[in-house]
Amino acid sequence: MIEQLQNAAWITHSAWAQEEPPFRAPVLRACWTIGEGIVRARVVVAAVGVWTAHLRGAAVSDDVLEPGLSEFRRRVATVEYDVTRLVTPGANEFVLELGEGPAHVREVAGRYTKFADRRVAPRARVALIAEYEEGAGRKATELVLSDASWQAMLGPSTFTHWYGGEDYDSRLEPEGWLTADGTDDAVWEQAVVVPDGPEPWERQSPPVVVVETIEPARSVGGDGTIRYDAGRNLAGLPVLHVGDSVPSGTVIEVWPAEYLDDRGVVDQSTTGTPIFDRFIASGRSAVFRPRFGYHGFRHLEVRAWTSDRTRIDAAGLDLRLEVDRIQTGDESVGAFEVSDPVLSGVYDLVTHAAESNLVGVPTDCPHREKLGWLEQDHLVFGPLAFRWDIRDHFADLVTHMSDAQTDAGLIPDIAPELVVFDFLDEPGYRDDVNWGSAIWEVPFQLFLAYGDLETARRARPSGRRYIDYISGLAGEGLLDHGLSDWIGLDLTVPRALVASYGFRHMLISAARLEAELGDAGQASVYSRRAEELGRMLREAFVSRDADGTLRLGSESQASIALLADAGVLTAEEHAEAVEALVARVGVDGMRLTVGEIALPSFVRVLAAAGHHELLYRLTTTTDAPGYGRMLADGETALCEHWTGRATNGSGNHFMLGYISEWLTGSVAGLTQASESVAWERARFQPAFVEAVDHAAAAHRTDRGEFRITWRRNGQDAVNVEIVVPEGAAGEFVESTDRVVALGSGIHHLTMTRVAGNPDSWRRA
Repeated sequence: MIEQLQNAAWITHSAWAQEEPPFRAPVLRACWTIGEGIVRARVVVAAVGVWTAHLRGAAVSDDVLEPGLSEFRRRVATVEYDVTRLVTPGANEFVLELGEGPAHVREVAGRYTKFADRRVAPRARVALIAEYEEGAGRKATELVLSDASWQAMLGPSTFTHWYGGEDYDSRLEPEGWLTADGTDDAVWEQAVVVPDGPEPWERQSPPVVVVETIEPARSVGGDGTIRYDAGRNLAGLPVLHVGDSVPSGTVIEVWPAEYLDDRGVVDQSTTGTPIFDRFIASGRSAVFRPRFGYHGFRHLEVRAWTSDRTRIDAAGLDLRLEVDRIQTGDESVGAFEVSDPVLSGVYDLVTHAAESNLVGVPTDCPHREKLGWLEQDHLVFGPLAFRWDIRDHFADLVTHMSDAQTDAGLIPDIAPELVVFDFLDEPGYRDDVNWGSAIWEVPFQLFLAYGDLETARRARPSGRRYIDYISGLAGEGLLDHGLSDWIGLDLTVPRALVASYGFRHMLISAARLEAELGDAGQASVYSRRAEELGRMLREAFVSRDADGTLRLGSESQASIALLADAGVLTAEEHAEAVEALVARVGVDGMRLTVGEIALPSFVRVLAAAGHHELLYRLTTTTDAPGYGRMLADGETALCEHWTGRATNGSGNHFMLGYISEWLTGSVAGLTQASESVAWERARFQPAFVEAVDHAAAAHRTDRGEFRITWRRNGQDAVNVEIVVPEGAAGEFVESTDRVVALGSGIHHLTMTRVAGNPDSWRRA
C-alpha cells in the first residue's frame, strides 16, 4: 500500500502553505479518467489533520476521523480503499477535504482549546490506482498521483477545531458540490506542493466507525431551544437534518454536554467550554454531521439565529437531529449478564466509558482532553480484552510510545505526546512509572491474552531504554517519584510504595517477555532487580510492633493492597494483610479509598481470599463515593472520580474500570487459567454472591467460545452450565483444595452449600 505513494507529492491549498493559514478548510481534487475494462480501482491516502474523501459524490468509506492520532511530525496512518463500485468509464471527480484535527490545534477566542500546537498543517499524499484487463496496448495498472496538477479550493467548512467544534456554511458549496457530475473548474485553483510531511504508516488498529445511530428524546426549552437526550453519555457526532424551508443564512448551533444545569440548560463545566458545531443554511435541504472532530456528551441543545444574529425559535424550524455513536471497530467477543440490577448497571458504566474512549488511541475522556494517558491501557486491559478483541488496536500503542520516548529514555504519561504536561511542581504528570511502564505491560498483556510476541519484540528496544531511565531515577534504592495512587481518597499512601510497586511489576513483566523472546540473560537481570526491590519494599514498609501487630505502609487500603499483591509477604503475613485490609475498610466506613493504581490490587487480594460479599457491598453501596453512588446519581458512564460529578470531573473515564474483572471473573466466574497463554485453558470459578440469583459470561477466543451460566435452585443449591469449545480445555474450581479438569463440550454441575459453613460449596 505505502509503496504506491512513493512518487506522490504532499499537496495542499496555496493558503495553507503559508505561515498563517485561514480557518477555512482546504479541499483537493483530481479528475480521474477511467477507461473500459476496469477490473479494480483503489484509493490510497496519507493525509494530515482529519480527512474525508468522495468519489463521484459518494463517500469512499464509512470510516470516520481518519487518520487517527499519531506523532504527526513523524508518521501518519495511511489507508487504502477499494472503490471499484464507485467508478465509471470516463471522468470521475475525486474530492478530498481536510480539517485541522489534532495535528494543527490553534488557540481560538470563543472556542474551547485544551492545548495549542501546530505540529503539521493539513496536507495530503494520494494515489488513485486503476487496474485493467491486459491487452490492446493498455497498461495493467495506471496511477494518478498527487502533484501540482491537482486542484484546490477553500471549502464550505469554515472552522475545524479538534476541541472547540466545527462550522459549516452551506452557502459556500459550489454548484455540483459532492455530486456524480462534480463542480466545474471555475472554483478551483492549482494545488501547491509542500516540501515535507510525515512518513506514511500502516497502522494495525481498525478504523473508527459509526456503531449505532440513536434517535434522542426531544424537548423544547422555554427560550425556543430544542433539547435532546441521547439516553447515555457517549462519544459521537450530532447529525442535523435541515429542511428546505429553513431560510438561507439561518445559523443553527448544536451544543453538546454531559450534564444539564439546574435550569435544564446544557452544562459544559466538565467538558470545557464553549464547544459547539455551527451550520449556516442555504435554503436547500441538507444533512450536517461534523466530519473533522467529535464530542463526548449525553445532551445536545440546538439554538438558532437569523443571518443578522437575531435569536429565533429553533423549535419552529424544520429540523431533526440524530446521534451517531462512534468507536474503533474492535470486534465484540465478550458478554456478561447478572440478575442484580446494580451490578449490571456497574458493568454498563464501565462498558459505556470504554466505548467512549476506544476512539482510535485509547483516551482518558472524549471531550475535555482526548489524550492517550497510558496507565489505563494496562490497568484495565483485562476488562477491555474480555469485551472486545483489541489485539491489533493495542499493538499500535507500542509505536506511539516509542515515538514519544525522549532521548533520555523517558516514556511520557501520554502517547502520542501531543502536549507536554511537564509541571515543575508535579513532574509525575509526564513522568510516572505506572504510566510509562505500559511499554512493557501492554505487550505482556497482549502476549497473555493472544499469544502475541511480535509486539513485545517491537517494544523491547524502547522498553529496555525505559528501564534504564527509571533505574537512573531510583538509583540503588526505591523509586520515589510520580503521582502516587492517582485520585485516591486516602492521601497517606507513601509515594515510594506506589512507584516502586509499579517499577517492580514492570520488571517482572519485562523479565517474562525477555525469557519468551529468548534472552535468558536479560531476563535474569530484570528478575534480580525485581527481587532487590521486593526486599527494599519489605524493609521500608513492612514491620511489626512490639506486640507483634503487622504494619504495612501507612496502613491505608492502598498500602495494604499493594504490598499484599506484590508478592513480598510471607504466607503468614499475607493472611494477616488480608485481615488488615478487611478491617481497614471497616474503619474507613465501608467505602473505597484506593485510587486507580491500587484498585486492581485491592480487588485481586480480596477476591483471591474469597471476600466477595465485601466486594459486593463496596461496589453497590450508595451511601459512599463509588460505583453504586454513581448509579444512584444517574450516571450512565464511569466517572473520573469516586465522588462523581461532585468534584466536577468528567463523567466518562474508564480508568476505574477494573471492577469489571471481578464481575466477569468472579461473579460470573470466567477467566483464563493462571498459567495459560492465549486461552489454552479457561478457569471457571463463580462466587455465589448472596444477592445474586443468576449470572452468565461468555468470551470468544481463537479457540472458540467459553461460556458459563449459573442459577440458584433454592437457598442451598446452584445449577451451573459450562461450555468449553472443541480442542480447548477448562478447569472448574470447586473449592480451594479441589480443581476439576474439564474437556471440550457442555458440562452441567450442581453445587450445594456445606452445612454449617454458609460460604462454602461442594459439587453434589
